[in-house]
Amino acid sequence: MKKTIETTDLMIGYRRKSSGYNGSISRRINISAAEGELVAVAGPNGVGKSTLLRTLAGLQKQVEGRIRLCGKPILDYPRRELARTVSFVSTEIIHVPYLRVFDMAAMGSYPHTSQMGRLSMEDRFRIMDALEQVGIHHMVWRTVDTLSDGERQRVMIARTLVQDTPIVLFDEPTAYLDLVNKYEMLALLKRLAYRQKKTIIYSTHDLSLAIHTADKLWLMINASVYEGAPEDHEIQTVIRDAFEGTNLEYNRTTGDILPRTTILGDIEVYTKQDVRLVRNALARLGYRCILNPGNPDSDLPKISFATKKNTISINYSFGKQQQAFTSFYAFGQFMKSEMKQ
Repeated sequence: MKKTIETTDLMIGYRRKSSGYNGSISRRINISAAEGELVAVAGPNGVGKSTLLRTLAGLQKQVEGRIRLCGKPILDYPRRELARTVSFVSTEIIHVPYLRVFDMAAMGSYPHTSQMGRLSMEDRFRIMDALEQVGIHHMVWRTVDTLSDGERQRVMIARTLVQDTPIVLFDEPTAYLDLVNKYEMLALLKRLAYRQKKTIIYSTHDLSLAIHTADKLWLMINASVYEGAPEDHEIQTVIRDAFEGTNLEYNRTTGDILPRTTILGDIEVYTKQDVRLVRNALARLGYRCILNPGNPDSDLPKISFATKKNTISINYSFGKQQQAFTSFYAFGQFMKSEMKQ
């Protein structure tokens, strides 16, 4: 695939006129992105995700190093040509009274219109097509301030489609969305990347979201940026190491970031159904799941678990004690009472 973004020994940060260079956020960044890719920039708050995106968009000058967009150094782009190459959507919520959805999307036409800024009939067709692609063409005459957060984000995506750049950068596009809308938004971005061969890059502090959705992950830790598929980071222990010394840990089984728990003990689990449910329930309670062990005579607590339609059967045994449960909640309450003894 054709590379659309390449950086060489890039250093991002800020300068002060009074004292010159004011320190870098990240150094020696060597990353790339290709057409048709959905790339996630992940890392904790304050690590420099927004600064990196703004630098790649040409809104902020790099401190050192080189950036190439579509094979050309970013510093060689005239302003109007750069606007036809890369678009940037910030996390800011737009509050402009009486601004219609159509007019907001039409702002993406700026790099393509004449100096008078008049929209041609072709421009208007392109705007309506963009609104239809993101599923809000029926809201075209509504004002932006009457939309939900998810609908407003779709308008911003439509604006980038109208701008029609090969590179699109989103700063925290899911910041104000609920879980369903987060995944719908990223599914839309991935669909646009694949179908239109665009390079779409978004920042997020939700690493679990990035792991489950992105083709490539730029993981920012301290002053470094690690590049690769989420699975590459897992094999190289980059994701696990990112949470060293915190109260979170990476669960390789589920691919989720979970609270770090103290292991109280092991429990043998006998089941061939919904293993994930049992494992998650035990982990939340502080127990490690030993699945279908070969020695039924061990002295560890044992659970047999089965589901049938919408019913649950959990049988617990430990020594002479035996208990049966029909919900994970009841089982959890019992286990917590056992901890207190």
